[in-house]
Amino acid sequence: MPSPIPFLTPRPERRRPESRGHDWNSARQDKDKEVNVQVLLRCRPLSDEEQRTNVAKVIACNEHKREVTVLHSIANKQVDRVFTFDKVFGPKAQQRSIYDQAIAPIVDEVLEGFNCTVFAYGQTGTGKTYTMEGGKRNKGGDLPAEAGVIPRAIRQIF
Repeated sequence: MPSPIPFLTPRPERRRPESRGHDWNSARQDKDKEVNVQVLLRCRPLSDEEQRTNVAKVIACNEHKREVTVLHSIANKQVDRVFTFDKVFGPKAQQRSIYDQAIAPIVDEVLEGFNCTVFAYGQTGTGKTYTMEGGKRNKGGDLPAEAGVIPRAIRQIF
C-alpha cells in the first residue's frame, strides 16, 4: 500500500549506539526499509506544431494507477504495452504540483543531511529542460508558474 506521502523516502531510525553492542539484525531490518531509487515519469503534451500536423498520440497516462501505456499498432493490430512507475505526471500536470509532490520532500532530506540526486533523462525534445529550468522568467523576485525544479529548489533552500 503506497504511503500517503509517496515521495518521502523512508529512512532508518536514528539510534544512539547502545553500550551492549550493535544489534545487527535490527540494523538489517532498518536498511530494508530504505528506498534508494524512485522513477517518476512526466508525459508532456503535444506541441502546437504536433497538434497542427495531427500527430497521433502514442502514449496514455494514468496518474492514479501510476501507469503509462504506449499505444502501438502492428499490421493493423493494436499491441499496447503498459509500464508502471513510482509516480506518473500526465500532460496537464503543472510545474508547481510536480515540484511539491516529487522534489520538495527530497530537498527537505538534503537539508536534513542526506545525499540525494534528482536528474532528468529522456530523448531530445521530451521536456527535460522545461521540467528542470522552467519557462519564462519574471523580472521581480516572484517565481512564475512555469518555474522548474531548479529555481524552486533554490527558493526552498534559501
